[in-house]
Amino acid sequence: MVFSIPDNVMKLWDAWNVRAFVILSLLAQVFLTLFAPLRKRLGGIWGKCVYMLIWLVYLLADWVAGLTVGSILSNQLKIPANSGDIQAFWAPFLLLHLGGPDTIASFALEDNELWVRHLLGLILQVGSTLYVFLMSLPDNKLWLPTFLVLIASIVKYAERNRAFYLASSDHFGENWVPGERVAGLHIPKQFKKLETADPVPYGLEDDDIQPFYVNPGPFFINPGSFYEPSEFLVDSDPKSILQAAAYLFGTIRRPLLGSFLSKYQCLKSFANFGSKNKECYAKDALLKIEIQLSLLFEALHTKLPVIVSKAGCISRILNLSCIVGALLSFSLVKKHYELNEFDTWLTYGLLIGALTLDFISIILLVFSDWFLIANFHNSGCFRVLRSRLKARRWSNKVPQLNFITYSVKDHPNWLNSLATFLPLRSLLEAMKVIRCLSFQNFGDDPHYWRCIFEDVQDVIRRGDLKVDVDFAQNLLDFHIATELSIQGDFQGSSPGSTEKDRTICKLISDYMFYLMKMEPAMMATVSNNWENVLKDAHKETLSILDWSLVSNEKDASSKILSAKFEKGKTLKMLSTARGKRLVMELEVGTISWEELRKGWVKVMCHAARKCRPSVHSQQPSKGGELLTFIWLCMANFTMAKYGSPYIYWS
Repeated sequence: MVFSIPDNVMKLWDAWNVRAFVILSLLAQVFLTLFAPLRKRLGGIWGKCVYMLIWLVYLLADWVAGLTVGSILSNQLKIPANSGDIQAFWAPFLLLHLGGPDTIASFALEDNELWVRHLLGLILQVGSTLYVFLMSLPDNKLWLPTFLVLIASIVKYAERNRAFYLASSDHFGENWVPGERVAGLHIPKQFKKLETADPVPYGLEDDDIQPFYVNPGPFFINPGSFYEPSEFLVDSDPKSILQAAAYLFGTIRRPLLGSFLSKYQCLKSFANFGSKNKECYAKDALLKIEIQLSLLFEALHTKLPVIVSKAGCISRILNLSCIVGALLSFSLVKKHYELNEFDTWLTYGLLIGALTLDFISIILLVFSDWFLIANFHNSGCFRVLRSRLKARRWSNKVPQLNFITYSVKDHPNWLNSLATFLPLRSLLEAMKVIRCLSFQNFGDDPHYWRCIFEDVQDVIRRGDLKVDVDFAQNLLDFHIATELSIQGDFQGSSPGSTEKDRTICKLISDYMFYLMKMEPAMMATVSNNWENVLKDAHKETLSILDWSLVSNEKDASSKILSAKFEKGKTLKMLSTARGKRLVMELEVGTISWEELRKGWVKVMCHAARKCRPSVHSQQPSKGGELLTFIWLCMANFTMAKYGSPYIYWS
């Protein structure tokens, strides 16, 4: 039996399929324009849901636009002349939608690498749209507005392909970097003294590029120099912070491309990352890192690097002029043209929608970091600078996942067996993680960042980045020991700083466990046999816990401590001497929570430097990761110490 679609359904489809797709395409553009910029600020469970929705709409927008152009092409011989002309007028709008909003060019880094494929798509889509337009001639009375929108759509689609090209790994170096254009503004006045001084020790010229230096002297200043390092530090005012962040972004981009910095560039980088006001040093450094990551997000995933240029301004003026001209010409022509009311209003909606979305993009552009940096000389821009610096550039949330909670909230054995049989084990595991997952607001207490920042600075200063070979086992033991000590309310030594330091220890501990469990790409180079280590520890925990007596993390911790230290069981978790010793030292007070905090920061620094820069560069589009902030903080610090960002090595 052959299934046949009723004729009335086919007629309804033929009459409304193009109109429905055109409306859907316009709505997708509106959604992406308004919500795509939120990607770098999304956090929490709901933030992840919105992120997935943006991804779905991003894919849908391209699919709908391409499909609708094909539908218009196939319908041209079936429909009356008037309807054919108006649908030929809609075809360039779909090409305009394929150009996408300025707020999102690519969704992921992989999209940028496929710029050749997108270029081929541009040629094919322009050819299809042009063919639809030519098929409607010579009787098309809407040829002028159609032609104008066609020009605007080609310009906008070309901008998107240009953004893909510039953001690809092979051509990222050709991207306009705001810090390079205004680099002269980023150098404090005191740097002018260096024109007559020799800031480069050991007789090396400024353009000598060396990957690392051994004991280069304090901040590359000659031992006999009369300039103090603090003399070169930048101020803490909003303009200086934005200028310094722009220069640092231009500097940090070079190592991402595999090149190194000259000593003079490293000296300027140190000055821009530092701050004259010691009280605001950590706060200013965090803000500079936020701006650097915001610039990286805009460079990789938006059209801003293309638009904020002379060619971009010309193309945007041309685009708006064509849309306005099309709106005016359509208003004049439609008086002498028979169109049904719905098609008329839909066409007006497309024209006004295109103008509105462009104006919204311009407003968002004015408030972007790229625009402010590109217009340093325009004093009017700084009326919004102070409020702009207060804007949130990342989610400000740190994911928290705890091993004890993960074990307490385990599913019953019968459900685990059923999930293994079906198989739905991965789905059940995801559900459990969602139940256990929480998010800590990182900016609620500035003490968090200040302590971490000072510890990172201390790690770089001492060069103490060596971590035990079996990183996975040590991290899990470190994590479990920290949680057992917190649940057991062990005070350690230095009771005056116990509470804040203990809070920071828990924040980093739960965060590192989350990364190992949920972000394997960021921890790929250090995870080793992580899955086996976690599986063994989880089985042992379940064998210790009595579900009838355990209802929370505190009870579970008590039973584990009892099994380990009172009953003397030999467990694979806390198997390392370091893990066992840590719990006992915190209990008897021979080690402080401050020392434990420094240990956790060292672990985080090790993971950050081992994570590849390409993986770090993906994080700003996902709401940001604290580990990426640590990585960039280390990179900025080591430019002053080693002559090049100490970003990654095997």
